[in-house]
Amino acid sequence: MEKLIQLLAFPSSLLLTIAFLMAVFALHKYASGSRVVKWLGSRKSSLVLLASGAVLLAIEGTWSLPIHHSLLFLVYTLVLLLSLGLAVLGGIERKAKPGFILNHLGFFLIVSASLFGAPDVSKAKLTLHSGKAENVAYCDDGLLLPLPFEISLEEFRIDYYDDGKSPRQFTSSLLIDGEKKEVSVNNPLTYKGYTLFQSGYDPVSGSYSVLQLVRDPWLPLVYLGMLLLACGSILLLYGKWKAKIFIPVVLVLTLLFTIFSVSKINFGTLMPALRSWWFVPHLFIYMVAYSLMALALLIWLLPVKNKEFLSENLVRSSSALLIIGMLIGSVWARQAWGDYWAWDPKENWAAVTWFIALMHLHMKDRKGWKAVVVIVLAFLALQITWYGVNYLPSAIDSMHAYNN
Repeated sequence: MEKLIQLLAFPSSLLLTIAFLMAVFALHKYASGSRVVKWLGSRKSSLVLLASGAVLLAIEGTWSLPIHHSLLFLVYTLVLLLSLGLAVLGGIERKAKPGFILNHLGFFLIVSASLFGAPDVSKAKLTLHSGKAENVAYCDDGLLLPLPFEISLEEFRIDYYDDGKSPRQFTSSLLIDGEKKEVSVNNPLTYKGYTLFQSGYDPVSGSYSVLQLVRDPWLPLVYLGMLLLACGSILLLYGKWKAKIFIPVVLVLTLLFTIFSVSKINFGTLMPALRSWWFVPHLFIYMVAYSLMALALLIWLLPVKNKEFLSENLVRSSSALLIIGMLIGSVWARQAWGDYWAWDPKENWAAVTWFIALMHLHMKDRKGWKAVVVIVLAFLALQITWYGVNYLPSAIDSMHAYNN
């Protein structure tokens, strides 16, 4: 496996990416009339891929099965990329709305950079003892990773809240190539292509600190995809709302969901990972998205006019906010732990919720019982993402089980 990864690393990874892009373009240009290519660029393929992805992510998110390492998931990802690529080229050709192109292109860039760039990503743990210099880290598979710098720990300290026992911040004072640097939770350090994250420490005497080292040359392309996807999602929020009553209803629901969510969090002793300015927008945007989804379901149960139109707008807006909240969470996770996507149970179920919401947007007929079923499934997935994930078998492996 290690030899295969080395073979697929740069420049092979770049050549594979270029070859794949050329293949997508060739299929669009010269085989657009074939049934397979037509299907890959159709709504039906989008629905099948979204449903399949939701099932795979739900299974992994429930039982922590490493499905994303399987051949099945690789094939799924490649087909998904083909569909996204053909959708982008088809959208450009027929002059589709900017939101359509930005959303599909952004998602395409994120997935392709994550897939083809995976062999170029270096991740390793580095345990530093006071006064001892190191220039080698250890990968998860036990292999050595030589570093282009020498690093040593001068001091590790824990800042506590007023109670004297709840950690407020973990900080490592380092000496890197003779220069004094610091790394703390949510405050990583980038040096010579590597980003250093505070990962662990000696809980007894604090005599050593554990750092996570990550080198990801494809990260700028991932961030570009995130930016495009965020812009496309913002455009999805645009619409005419004739029923102004929705504004106060959404605000009330948002307030209730927020109160329920934060009631279990002790802000007086907030754990270091949650002490980030990303916390408030991430939470608020998700609460608004949850409120819109709940209201979309409630409308089908009430005798209101134009319920199909209203429900469609609510689901569309909820889907847009779900991805914006997820993108904020990904940037935050990268800043705190070194991974913008760690296949954590809560992350997987957040993606399941978004995929199901997207299924509703890709449906041609949103007036029948099938549309209602999809909204119900999205709302149920939302409940699992929100609090139900803490009761799943995979909860023991979750970084987001803050109450444990």
